[in-house]
Amino acid sequence: MAPKKKSSRVRWARLNPDLLRIISKKLCDISSFICFRAVCKRWRAATSLSDPPRQFPCVIDWPKGKGKLDDTLRVYSISSRRTHTFQVPDAHFHGPSDGYVLLYERYRSAKERQSFLNPFAWKEWLFLLDVPVDIVEPIRLGRNLIRNDGPALLYKEYEHYFLCFWQSEKNDWTEIRVPSIKTVALYDHKFFFAEWGHLHQRVGVIDETTGVLLSYFPPPINNFYHGYLIATDDGLLAVEVIKSIAVIPYLLIDLEKCQFLVYRLENYPRNPQWTKLSGIGDLMLFLDQQNGFSLKASDFGGFKGNCIYFITAGKKWAKPGSENVIARFDIESNKTKRIPAPAWLGLRQWERQAAWFIPTLN
Repeated sequence: MAPKKKSSRVRWARLNPDLLRIISKKLCDISSFICFRAVCKRWRAATSLSDPPRQFPCVIDWPKGKGKLDDTLRVYSISSRRTHTFQVPDAHFHGPSDGYVLLYERYRSAKERQSFLNPFAWKEWLFLLDVPVDIVEPIRLGRNLIRNDGPALLYKEYEHYFLCFWQSEKNDWTEIRVPSIKTVALYDHKFFFAEWGHLHQRVGVIDETTGVLLSYFPPPINNFYHGYLIATDDGLLAVEVIKSIAVIPYLLIDLEKCQFLVYRLENYPRNPQWTKLSGIGDLMLFLDQQNGFSLKASDFGGFKGNCIYFITAGKKWAKPGSENVIARFDIESNKTKRIPAPAWLGLRQWERQAAWFIPTLN
């Protein structure tokens, strides 16, 4: 009699933990990582929530205004082309800050309160500082976008402006007074910012630890109205949007004609100078109406460096009104290309706002 053939059936639950860890790092959608950990105890033990696979930035959109339009957050993954929808009843959305969304709530108690919500981990972080509800703007500082160190926000009280951010070292919030800021980046433990509406436009520097204003110096160009300051591993960049901008900020008339100028700060603090760059190498820059940040293309498979990804309000083709659009500007070819997006992103742009969002489970 012929010997019985051994079964070729793979026992997936008994895969080597090191192999499981390698596989989990290849998951481009954080929801796939969540499902991966839910397979069995062995798969869950081989991975950690504090060390998820690197996520290419997603697009999040939320209702505008304090009025109750709806209670949904929508997150679109460019890498997997999936849409994730989250219901957050009785909450008003201020917008994202790194992997969190700032909420305003009043339904749980008689007193108004604000909190940061991680929609993928479904964890809420109560914001204990007394901050005005109406004049607050969550921002991202670009400290560690992969790890998501903590959220930050700008707010106005009476005639004064304040920057509030979480410091992991102190395990507490830090609040410093700042001028009227249109863009801010944290680099080398200093806040670099460009002011709104100053007669002589300028870039200022504030020490992160002490909150002391250190210096001012000129921006890369005189009209830095559509400018961004972005921290990278190699230095501080300034980006200016040029061409095809209408009178209304960020409304693009012709998307394909949109271009960008990129500068690097040199010789700070002795003699600050801006050097115009012809390329940014492996870097990818991400811009929206909030602010900007940078990542390296080599950390993500299938994406090209030397590009600027941006979200803006663009004019609809052959129709009145505007819509939220995603696009990529290739610095080498000097061309802008629209990125495919779900139909809902372009609908009711006057009611919903869109920005970049990096999912996290921290």
